[in-house]
Amino acid sequence: MNKAFTITEDDYFAYQWHLFKHNPTAKRSMTIQMLVPIAVFVAIPIFYIATKKPVEGLYPLGAAITLWPLLYRFFFNRSMQKKLRKLIRKMEKDLPIGEHHVVITEEGITDGDVKFSYDDIRSVIANENYLYLFYKDATQAYLLPKNLANDKINSYIGSKNKKG
Repeated sequence: MNKAFTITEDDYFAYQWHLFKHNPTAKRSMTIQMLVPIAVFVAIPIFYIATKKPVEGLYPLGAAITLWPLLYRFFFNRSMQKKLRKLIRKMEKDLPIGEHHVVITEEGITDGDVKFSYDDIRSVIANENYLYLFYKDATQAYLLPKNLANDKINSYIGSKNKKG
């Protein structure tokens, strides 16, 4: 089967955003950056109580402690999305964005310089439009539209997911 498809900036962004959201280092960093201010917010009332100062003025601090994780997550995600989009635009010529001509055979997948067999696939992640095929030792995945996945790819993906 020989098909053509186009990977847009939004498609590639969705792939990179998925990788970012599931990166353990990014998760740990966000958690630490979220919890350290909460520890400071909790230390301030303890100081007030220990020094017997009136705590009535700390009600806004209580609201900040409650809202901080939600606000931080929202602004952190928004900031990272902007940075990621800017990076994608800057590196657009080096990324697999644009027209692709894929050849799907019984042996594997070929697209320009990219060629791998079904046995080379390490893992598969699916989003609403694409399959991310991680193959061999490649650090990037091959983005294959779901509608191009033939029965062999779908059955192979099912068997890979059951094993792993």
